[in-house]
Amino acid sequence: MGRVHEEVEASQRTEPARFGVALILITLSIFGVAFSDLHGWIRVLSLLAEGAALLFILRMSERGLVLRVARIAVVLAVGAALVSIALGTSTGPTLATTTVGALMAIAAPIAIVRRLSREEVVNVQVLAGAMCLYLLIGLFFTFVYKTIDVLNDKPLFVQTTSASTTDITYFSYVTLTTVGYGDFTAAQDGVKMLAVTEALFGQLYLVSAVALVVSQFGRGRARPILSKDAGQATVASEAEPVTDAPPEGTPSPEAPADP
Repeated sequence: MGRVHEEVEASQRTEPARFGVALILITLSIFGVAFSDLHGWIRVLSLLAEGAALLFILRMSERGLVLRVARIAVVLAVGAALVSIALGTSTGPTLATTTVGALMAIAAPIAIVRRLSREEVVNVQVLAGAMCLYLLIGLFFTFVYKTIDVLNDKPLFVQTTSASTTDITYFSYVTLTTVGYGDFTAAQDGVKMLAVTEALFGQLYLVSAVALVVSQFGRGRARPILSKDAGQATVASEAEPVTDAPPEGTPSPEAPADP
């Protein structure tokens, strides 16, 4: 039984939180997605950046079947892209890059939230994890805009009839940060409302989630502790351990006088 218990613990053990590295990989993936329209080895490099970011994030949070499926998907996508380049076609790399990028935009935020929920102290890694989620919001909307552009015959933007992936990625993050340069504006009513939704998500996330993380920086997370006497759960913080000592300033009881 002891050996089985150790094997179960080993299978559930995750990598240390290194969201700073994940933040760099996500940034490289954003550039990879932006230039995924390019042919040849540039597209393969973009695919490798996306796959590395996805697997690194999942490795910090997930174990077992989820991680194995992600590894297989990335390997198959890279293999399909290499074969397509060797055959001189562009459909394979485009489909592979889109598939891995969509997986990262959907699966990576879930994995990050799961890992952040297990962190006991709000530190630099937790702050970096919150910023990773912010960048992934923009990446998610990038794929939504790209999907609309592919499925709809109408132009996505007023200024051009053929939007590149670079244009769509640029528009998504300009909208997320509410910069609003105005060089690209949505041409369809649905895309306009989608842009409004992304802008609201971006601003509300910064003023709520990120602000909350910054305000709690350096503090431990509160967790329930079961009382042995009353059998009731009380909440205590990691930064403020529970002790049996009386509060400071409370007079100690006098010892009984000798007869």
